[in-house]
Amino acid sequence: MANARRNIVLLLLMFVIMLSIMDKTIFAFAGPQIIDELHLSPSTFGLIGSAFYCLYSISGVLVGFLANRVPSRWILLGMALVWMASQAVTGLSQTLVGLILGRLLLGAGTGPATAITQHACFKWFDARNRVVPSTLVQVSIMLGALLGGISLPLAVDHIGWRGAYLALGAASVVWMIAWLLFGAEGQQGMSAPTQRPEETRYRKLLLDRTYVWVTVVGFLGYLPNALAYSWIPVYMQKGHGLTPLQNGYLALGATTFVLLVNVAASVLARWAGRRGASLQTTMIRVPMIAALLAGGAYLLLALEHGDRTLTIAIYCVGCALVNVVPTFTNAVVGHIAPPQKRGAMLAIHIGLVTSAGILAPWIVGQLIAAQGGDIARGFETAIAAFGVAIMIAACLALRFVRLDPKAAAPAPSAAHNGAETVTS
Repeated sequence: MANARRNIVLLLLMFVIMLSIMDKTIFAFAGPQIIDELHLSPSTFGLIGSAFYCLYSISGVLVGFLANRVPSRWILLGMALVWMASQAVTGLSQTLVGLILGRLLLGAGTGPATAITQHACFKWFDARNRVVPSTLVQVSIMLGALLGGISLPLAVDHIGWRGAYLALGAASVVWMIAWLLFGAEGQQGMSAPTQRPEETRYRKLLLDRTYVWVTVVGFLGYLPNALAYSWIPVYMQKGHGLTPLQNGYLALGATTFVLLVNVAASVLARWAGRRGASLQTTMIRVPMIAALLAGGAYLLLALEHGDRTLTIAIYCVGCALVNVVPTFTNAVVGHIAPPQKRGAMLAIHIGLVTSAGILAPWIVGQLIAAQGGDIARGFETAIAAFGVAIMIAACLALRFVRLDPKAAAPAPSAAHNGAETVTS
């Protein structure tokens, strides 16, 4: 009976992660209709996109600490309620203020999603049996992106962007009812033995050179990722003439490619570690080289102005490579943080990294406006600047980051990626 109950809880957690990803993604697919209907300028649309991240990171950190005191069952219910309200506000909005309010609410509600669902999941499984459920929760991020890439363009095309928003709000209500009926709080590992006081202070941990550099690289790598929820579909449709359905297929293909590259990089690092490669190689060099290559791809994107297919291919390569970074940087943070403070350190790291989403859409909007409204040229200029910054930070991280092998952690895997990918 207990096993059946925890399996139901796991399925509900997977569904709510998928729902949170679709809630975030719909703004990008609805973007062209929103711009046309409300006559928004590029800078205004970028401002709305950035509004999502204003409370996203702050909420993620604060709720992460709150989860140590409040049952995750009620936190998840409250988060879903906020999502539902945000979709309703956006779908019914007739003004710029309403759109911004909806995005602010959604950011506050979805910021803690990954951390809280994993936390709730772990309460049902002991340490030896957490890998599979943890993997399933993380895979739900990709599944949500894939489902969104297929269904959301069709929904926006057939029932309009308002109808699509309200449909997602209704889905949140259905989930909340199911969670009230079948959700429960696990107790596995909740009576852990008392640990001795930790001598290391947060200030020292947060200023650690390794922590600083992996966070900087993660922040810069998230700049292009954040555009998946605002400018990328607009760029593909208005800059390169893709239809909404083609945009959905592109999101589907890009997400699949990101997943494959991420898993391949993790397998490569694990394979190298088993054959004697140093911790420095498996946890630092692999993601930083991926970041360098991603930055180069983004720079090349700005130089390629002829072949649409080649432009899309270059974008997908950069997208896949930059999404290797958070898988490893989260593992690095987990490696250097004391066990007693690992959760808080990860929450702060992820919060700082995802705060890049506040800047990225706004920067793109400003550069498009500076290019006289040329969406393709302005977007590519921003992407090129992000690529150069990523390459510089990756080079500096390769120079300054040194891991202590005495407290060696296992090589990271895609299942333990705590931050969102481009499609999360």
